[in-house]
Amino acid sequence: MAAHSLMRQVTSERALKRAARQCMGRTGAPGADGMSWRAFRQDMPARLNALAARLADGSWRPSPTRLVAFHAWGKDYRVAVPTVEDRIVHRALRNAVEPVLERDAYPPWMFGWHRRAGRPLAISAAARHLDSGLPWVADIDVAAASRGVGLEDAVSSVARFVHDGTLLALLRRILAALPDPLAPGSGLSPMLTNLRMAPVDHQLTGLAAVRMTDNYTLFCPTPAAADDAYQHLTRALAAHGMSPAPGKSKIWRPNPEDLYAAG
Repeated sequence: MAAHSLMRQVTSERALKRAARQCMGRTGAPGADGMSWRAFRQDMPARLNALAARLADGSWRPSPTRLVAFHAWGKDYRVAVPTVEDRIVHRALRNAVEPVLERDAYPPWMFGWHRRAGRPLAISAAARHLDSGLPWVADIDVAAASRGVGLEDAVSSVARFVHDGTLLALLRRILAALPDPLAPGSGLSPMLTNLRMAPVDHQLTGLAAVRMTDNYTLFCPTPAAADDAYQHLTRALAAHGMSPAPGKSKIWRPNPEDLYAAG
């Protein structure tokens, strides 16, 4: 069921205030304009009022992002750092769209990158599968899940569930200004990465599955069944331009607390 008329949930001052408070709950360096959260808060009501007006009349435009490179968990990363104002817009748009996606797009066994669905819930779901006689796990980390998605593909992934043309135009404007539509650091990257994997999720119907962010686990009674599940998921990922991450994907017999650990 596609949703219409969501733009008001992005442009209202109430929606922007909520998005700003969510963003302020996370630490973050200033964007390209040098504006910090501390400086933004000094006159936040007036700033949000002006932002709401520009979003409502269509004159708002995203600012350039600042790119930051860092090394962690044995990998080099490049993260886009939007301005404070852009982060608020990203979050407000995500707040408007995600309830629709949770209803229409996300499977109940997906526990990452959306509301009230963190690692403890994923571990609990995994424990239930393991305890039910499915001790062997096809454990696949998706390699570079946020890479290789074009602008129109990213917008289309949302348009499958949202038919608000004004909101989709705003989404396209935001993504076109990023170095990559699913660039890490964007407030929309988690939602869009989930949507990229949604078609793969739908090909796992009938399997005992848990997905935590970009980590799939399929629970099976035997090693042979786990190998079949591994191959099935690998083919499903390949059909959508993705693949298992070498060295991080395997068939094994884990304890629940060993699953979904960062790094």
